[in-house]
Amino acid sequence: MEVDGMKEIFQRSVPQRNAIYIKYIGNGDTKPFPELQRTAPYSIEKVECVGHIQKRMGATLRNIKTMHRGKKLSDGKSISGKNRLTDKFIDTITTYYGNAIRQNNSSVSDMRQAIWAIYCHYRSTDEEPMHHFCPIGDNSWCKYLKAVATNSASLFKHKNIVPIAIMDEIKPIIAELSAPKLLKKCVRGKTQNANESFNSTVWNYCPKTSVGHLKIL
Repeated sequence: MEVDGMKEIFQRSVPQRNAIYIKYIGNGDTKPFPELQRTAPYSIEKVECVGHIQKRMGATLRNIKTMHRGKKLSDGKSISGKNRLTDKFIDTITTYYGNAIRQNNSSVSDMRQAIWAIYCHYRSTDEEPMHHFCPIGDNSWCKYLKAVATNSASLFKHKNIVPIAIMDEIKPIIAELSAPKLLKKCVRGKTQNANESFNSTVWNYCPKTSVGHLKIL
């Protein structure tokens, strides 16, 4: 039904509305878009929903955690456990990933740098600080570079260090979800939230579980 509805919207846009919809906001596995590419009377550019891209990070990390359950990593320990790939750490990385896209949505290169700043920040140790992508200055969210700005880096100690074995496992995921081709579709930080909110309102008045009427809608 969704596919047929979208086809009708695009096919009537010019004759009835004298309008061309040049961008289509959708999640990665949206079904209507491939059909629209085939049937729409003009070309359409697909824009990714930042919310769905952010969720992809969390889902992928959880899949890795499940796939490695019972296996040993390069340090001889399992992927889960204290100070390893915990649900809390996954949620943190996912939130920071979404923020990196939204706060830098005018530039693909800035988005990419901000995403890798997250990875390198957590990969850093006292012996090997890797904060070269973090924002500099005494107002930086990076405590190490804040210490550098105040000439106290020699006293700084990294806390809550995530083992290198864990960071090596998630590095391919960071690389995949920071690819310029993907981030280019996230420029301007578009989201489906407004549409989802409207849909929720409609279904609240006309639920699928009861008979609805056009007058109520």
